[in-house]
Amino acid sequence: MSWQPVVDEMSIMKGLRLIFRSNGEESGDFTLRDPIQMLEGKTISGVSSTEISTIVTHLNQAKSKTESSFRWEKEAEFSLVSLDSIGAFDRFFEDKTFTGQGDNPVTFKVGRPSREFAAYLLCIVAQNPTFLTSPRNRMILNRLRGSDRQDFTLVRNGRPLETDSLFDLLSAGFRATTLRITAAKARSDFETLANSFLFHAAYNTDAAARIGLESMFRPQAIQRVRRTQTGALDAPRQTYDADLVHHYLMGVAAEIPLLEYLAYYHIAEHFFGKVFNEDLINQVRSGITDPSFSARRDKDIQSIVRIVTKIKGQIKDEGGVNEQRSLQLVLDRFVSIPRLVTDLDAYDANLVDYYANSDVPFAGASKVSIRANDEEAVRGAIAKRIYKVRNALVHAKEGELPKYAPFAHDEELAREIPLMRFAAEQIVIAQGRVL
Repeated sequence: MSWQPVVDEMSIMKGLRLIFRSNGEESGDFTLRDPIQMLEGKTISGVSSTEISTIVTHLNQAKSKTESSFRWEKEAEFSLVSLDSIGAFDRFFEDKTFTGQGDNPVTFKVGRPSREFAAYLLCIVAQNPTFLTSPRNRMILNRLRGSDRQDFTLVRNGRPLETDSLFDLLSAGFRATTLRITAAKARSDFETLANSFLFHAAYNTDAAARIGLESMFRPQAIQRVRRTQTGALDAPRQTYDADLVHHYLMGVAAEIPLLEYLAYYHIAEHFFGKVFNEDLINQVRSGITDPSFSARRDKDIQSIVRIVTKIKGQIKDEGGVNEQRSLQLVLDRFVSIPRLVTDLDAYDANLVDYYANSDVPFAGASKVSIRANDEEAVRGAIAKRIYKVRNALVHAKEGELPKYAPFAHDEELAREIPLMRFAAEQIVIAQGRVL
């Protein structure tokens, strides 16, 4: 289930206090210490309790909502994330409106969030204590706080915007983009309409976006700044394999969970052929060096043939090595379970229990008790979970269940990434050579 902040007057007031300098709050109103003088001659002195209450009521009357959308009977609003690094989607569609035909015409508008959605983002800020620690987010904060300059004007993509409310300033200052859909009559298929619009836009313009929250508004990502402060960071003491480093960097830089997960998986996959062949050799060597083996007995020779035949069958079925077996062999060789538990606990104290109590529905992957005493069994269970998640990501045949749905299952997939990433990190480090 997606994480959602509580939308209420208290959270909005807390968010306003975090961003703007207050002159005090009377009767639920939020008054700015220094009223904002807009270039168009308007003055914004704060937000009334009535406006806050109206916004909260409207948001909480939504028929359905997720972390990135609100849907009512005749309207909906979806947060969008541009899928290119230069913001082509935002620039092309900014403040454009498209209206369909028919008995129930639908209107699509891309642009800055509504006041209601801006208030919702403000609630996220209020309930996410790490928000203000990000350098990018501090820049947003400083920009918004700088709005009390006498020459301030609200600009988005080079154009001044009309501003009548403090929430208008927030909607532009957050630099978020939403898709607002309105219909003449009640509908229940707003998400389908949104995805249809995004396909239509990408097909015609090559500008792509998806439904979702910008990363700065999402719960914490894995951030290594928590391991060490910049001033305490020293020079590396090992060199690492370039191919592994490149996969790791791709995972760290990826903003799409699917790509992030597969980048870390490829680090383990790098060694599949090597460990699988070595395992086959070891099985054969163990058989022929066993004191009970005799090259003169046909049944002993046949036992070795059976080992090889079984492995060959697995290779044929898999189209190569037995990947799940190879994954477990890689984990056996390179991954320390106690260190994995320590990393997971340091990142999120609830994750190990989550893996022990929760399946992965979109992958059909089972629970895994990482704190169990039998480390070999734990690695086997981890390998099964990781491999099934990987298969769900790369196989999407019609009618096959379970199956990963892009974006729809990103929240569940995000919970699997720490397990894959921390295992991959140990694999990279295990290949390191002392400088």
